[in-house]
Amino acid sequence: LEETQTSLASNTTIAYTRELIQLSDELFRSQQDKETLEAQLRFKDRLISMLAHDLRNPLTALSIALETLEMGSSTDIEEQSKLKPDMQAQLLKHARTQTNAINRMITDILQAAKGSDRKFQIRPIELDLAYLFQDTLDCLASQFNAKSLRIQTDIPQDLPQVYADPDRVRQLLMNLLDNAAKYTPDSGKIHITALHRTTQTIQVSICDSGPGIPKENQERIFEDQFRLKRDEDTEGYGIGLSLCQRIVRAHYGQIWVDSAIGQGSCFHFTLPVSSAWFD
Repeated sequence: LEETQTSLASNTTIAYTRELIQLSDELFRSQQDKETLEAQLRFKDRLISMLAHDLRNPLTALSIALETLEMGSSTDIEEQSKLKPDMQAQLLKHARTQTNAINRMITDILQAAKGSDRKFQIRPIELDLAYLFQDTLDCLASQFNAKSLRIQTDIPQDLPQVYADPDRVRQLLMNLLDNAAKYTPDSGKIHITALHRTTQTIQVSICDSGPGIPKENQERIFEDQFRLKRDEDTEGYGIGLSLCQRIVRAHYGQIWVDSAIGQGSCFHFTLPVSSAWFD
C-alpha cells in the first residue's frame, strides 16, 4: 500500500510539473507575442509620424510650383508678366519631381505596413533598364544639384532588356539612389554601372563616396527596421533597403553591398533578362 501511495504521489508530481512547464511555455509565448505586437504598433506609429513630417516639404514645394503656374498663366495679368514656356516647363518638371517623391514615400510606407512575410506581387515585362535609369535620375536631379553631386554612368548601349516590373524596379532605383545622394558629401560622386553578368542576368552597381558601412552590419542593413547607429538620431524609416531586397528577390535576383569605412559603399543587384525565371 505504501508503495502504491508513493507511486501515485510521484505520478501526480510529474503530471503537476508537466502542467507547470506547459503553462510556463504558454505564458512565455504570450509575452513574446505581446512584445512583438507592441513593437509593431510602435513602429507603425513612428512611420505615420515621420511620414506626416516628411510630406510637408514636397507638398509645400508642389503647392508653390502649381500656384506660380496658375498665377503666371492667368488671363487677368499683362502679357509681359506671363510665364515664358521654358519657365513653365521647369515648374512642371519640379512639380513632377515632388509628386514622385510623395508617391515614393507613400508606396514605401504601405509596403512596409504589409509586413515582410507577405508575398511580394510583381508584373514583369521586357524593360529598357537604361531608359528607366535616366528617368529616375531626372526625377532626382534637384536632389543631386542641391549638393553639387557628380553622376557618372557606365551603361553599355547594347545592354539587353531585363524582364522585370517597371514600377518595382523604379522603386528600387529610387531608394538606392536616394541613399547614395543622402550619404555622399557635397561635391562628391555617384557612379552607376550595368553589365551583362551572365547569359541570364544583368548586374547593376550604384557606388557612392560616403562614410561607408561597418563590415559587421553589411548583412543586417537589409533587415526590416534596422538602422545604423550613426542614423539613429536622423530622420528615416529603416525600411528602404529591406524593400529593395524584397523587390530583387521577387525577381529571383541577389542584392549585396561592398563597403569600407571612409571609402564609400557599392550596392549591387541582379535582374533576369529572360521570362524563363517566372515560368
